[in-house]
Amino acid sequence: MSVINTNMSALVATNAIIANDRAQEVAMERLSTGLRINSASDDAAGLAISSRMEAEVSGLNMATRNANDAISMIETIEGSSREIGAALQRMRELAVQAASDTYGVTDRAALDMEFGQLFLEMQRIATQTTWNQMTVMNGGNDLATSAVTSSALTIQIGKASGQNMPLVIKSFDPQTTMKTSARSDVVNATTGAITAGNLGARGASAVTVATNGGGTALVVASAPVGLSGAQITAAAGSINQDGNDNHNSMTPTEPNRRLAETQAFGSAVLFVGMATALAQNTIVGGGQRIDILSRGNANYALAQLDTAISAVSAERAKYGSYMSRLEHAGDNMTNVARHVEQSRSRIADADYAVETSELSRTTIIAQASTAMLAQANAAKQTVLTLLQ
Repeated sequence: MSVINTNMSALVATNAIIANDRAQEVAMERLSTGLRINSASDDAAGLAISSRMEAEVSGLNMATRNANDAISMIETIEGSSREIGAALQRMRELAVQAASDTYGVTDRAALDMEFGQLFLEMQRIATQTTWNQMTVMNGGNDLATSAVTSSALTIQIGKASGQNMPLVIKSFDPQTTMKTSARSDVVNATTGAITAGNLGARGASAVTVATNGGGTALVVASAPVGLSGAQITAAAGSINQDGNDNHNSMTPTEPNRRLAETQAFGSAVLFVGMATALAQNTIVGGGQRIDILSRGNANYALAQLDTAISAVSAERAKYGSYMSRLEHAGDNMTNVARHVEQSRSRIADADYAVETSELSRTTIIAQASTAMLAQANAAKQTVLTLLQ
């Protein structure tokens, strides 16, 4: 039909150009961004899936960083605990030396001087070792007290809530080992005289209390004293007796004594409660560190140091197990993240081979459809011959 107002051939060509231009723009956008999905209209379901996968990948990558940071933190703690273990070893050597009667009062005083400095360094390491501005070796207690606490840390090692690893870092502060029910000999470092205590070192005498002018004074009786077990162990059935983990009761969640202890020295007693304390051995909050000023005290120190060394070694071994687990957790998360990212890429990323082919196709069609539109418009020129 020869009509002028409606050019169907031109309309067909125009619609083809519009559709082809849209496809060409999509191909050019994908090649420009490298993404197959640039808006929800490109692939609504694919956008939802790829967004969820992207969240998983970013979560796994951050969790891997958490695991690596936790390894670094534990390495810091383990390195400092190694120095505490070395100090305990040296203190044990000094105790062995002082336990022999081949050394006199002056010799033991000199040995105890180094013994005490090692105590102070152990406490300094425990209270001043920090990671990211957090003290990490004195348990959950930043104060210099005899409270027995441990740090319960949670490391996020997964992409979702609840995927974490608990860490328990025990307190390395030797003051947490204080037991007021424990007693050792109070020895005058200058004269070697034993004025109080219950170890009975080198023929020490029993101690009685007498009243003198309304006050009390320690009076040395004639009967020698032996080791009093009741005074250096916790009362039966008590837990955390006097701020020390030397307890006798367990719970179903803590099947053995070592797990139940919250300080790194196990059941060792490194600070004792004293009726009379020498100034150089007294600590803030009461009590006195064990010393090696007498043979009896040195032998008592040996027993406690053996326990402490064993417990510290076990704590360090636990840190090694933590690091091993975290390394495997980090490797596993890296592997999972890589494969999830690979799957997400198949959905969201543009395939350049496909898109370049599509761009070439749409470009050729655009040229052809434009030519056909010109032909469709020129075809109506024949109608003018009817008017001549």
